[in-house]
Amino acid sequence: MLLRCDEQLLTAYRHNGEMGAEALLSKWAEDSVNPQNNPQIFGQTLSPDLFLVNEEVAMNVAFSTSRKYWGRVPKEAQAFFENQGLDLVFMNERFDSFFYSQKGKETFFEQLYAQHTMSVEQLIWLIFGKRRDVNIQTTELQTIYLYKIENEYLLHMIYKEDSQFWQWLFMKKVYSLLIHKPLEQLTFIHEIMRHFEYSAQESYTHVHNFSHNYKKNLDKCITYVDNQNPSCLAKKQLQLYQIVVHYRLVENDFRKVRELIASFEIEWRYSMYAMTEKEKVLIAYILLNVAHQEEHAEEVIQYGEYLLDDERLNNYAIEIMLEYKELLPNIKPTPQAIVKNYANNYLENLYAILLQNYVLTGNYSKGLKLLKEQALVSSKKIHEALVQKKYSDEQFIAIESAIQKDIAIQVNNSLQQIGASLEEWRRTYRNPEAPYYFAAQSSSLNMMNILKVLFVTEQYELFEKLMGMYKKYLLVDEHFEEMRLFISAYV
Repeated sequence: MLLRCDEQLLTAYRHNGEMGAEALLSKWAEDSVNPQNNPQIFGQTLSPDLFLVNEEVAMNVAFSTSRKYWGRVPKEAQAFFENQGLDLVFMNERFDSFFYSQKGKETFFEQLYAQHTMSVEQLIWLIFGKRRDVNIQTTELQTIYLYKIENEYLLHMIYKEDSQFWQWLFMKKVYSLLIHKPLEQLTFIHEIMRHFEYSAQESYTHVHNFSHNYKKNLDKCITYVDNQNPSCLAKKQLQLYQIVVHYRLVENDFRKVRELIASFEIEWRYSMYAMTEKEKVLIAYILLNVAHQEEHAEEVIQYGEYLLDDERLNNYAIEIMLEYKELLPNIKPTPQAIVKNYANNYLENLYAILLQNYVLTGNYSKGLKLLKEQALVSSKKIHEALVQKKYSDEQFIAIESAIQKDIAIQVNNSLQQIGASLEEWRRTYRNPEAPYYFAAQSSSLNMMNILKVLFVTEQYELFEKLMGMYKKYLLVDEHFEEMRLFISAYV
């Protein structure tokens, strides 16, 4: 079932693309007996009265559409389930019992209401009560979106056929809500805006420099919305989303990010919707990385220590990741490894950045303290040796063996042929085309900072052993030359 406005816009889009659909929206606006303000930032708006529905309609349409397209085990998933010993007849019976029962309908809507999206993969998890790693691309219905707007619902489907249109229309509906509805009626701003951004990207794949244009139009839209709405939680969340977007899509100039943060902190510092501890941590993490990119070492240390004190970043990391998935890199941390790309995990990245800036500012005692307190700054084996202070050949052999295993994982994701992996690594790790090039560069830089701290704090035995391993496995000429000059100047 399609809404009448969806059908008409789809017809116009098929006849004359986006221009045809925009022209129809303009005609509707001209013919409206209650004309609404339209700043035309993301083009024409659509009256929310045309697409918002009540709960009964939302439930019936979402469930019946899901049953129509997902009521049988998708062909793509059949082989997957058969390999797990699940009979196709049994599977379809489970689908039937779900889709032809009131309980199934209620469960479906509850999950859609809670998650705001539904895909066939999510449906399979729902029906069978456990997550199954099955990736299905061919279904005609790709995604269902559902958001509650006060007492009504935004219900929208993304279909495979004309998918660019459906993404464009979802973007239009969200934009129209921002312009025409009181902002306080919108909940889960961070999530709906993430879906809005994705739909904009899918709609304008042909547009040159999408990031620049999106940020420019987003700024205009949020300024307009700010001016039209009183202070409310949704306004704060929208501004926070704006900050995150400018940080994620930055083009080598962080001045706009800093301006937005300064304005945000002034507006919300003493408001009844004052900044929460989680929001302060989020802002501090962004400013840490901005300061690091701009080479403001003292500022990096200030924010880095703030995030580590009382485990602030760790305490709020999951909440931040749920709201802003792309902000905190979250590949599983590997405390046992020294060879890795530290940028792939938010905590390992924080430690590496902080250690580097301790070195840059001459805070070697703080660097040593950090190395002794946190294994993630180096590796478990190096950390153990440093804490015990009693070095042995067995310890150094264990550290080198761990480095060799790290390299084997980087090269072949396996410990079966460590010797062959080491040979391949030595031949290729300096090549920018190698898949582990960034891991090699990141590991070399972090090892250099560790070695500088050990040298200045007179941990000479460990320094010499690790330097030997560095030259054997991780040597990057530029980093090593800088280390040589450092030691010469210090001596």
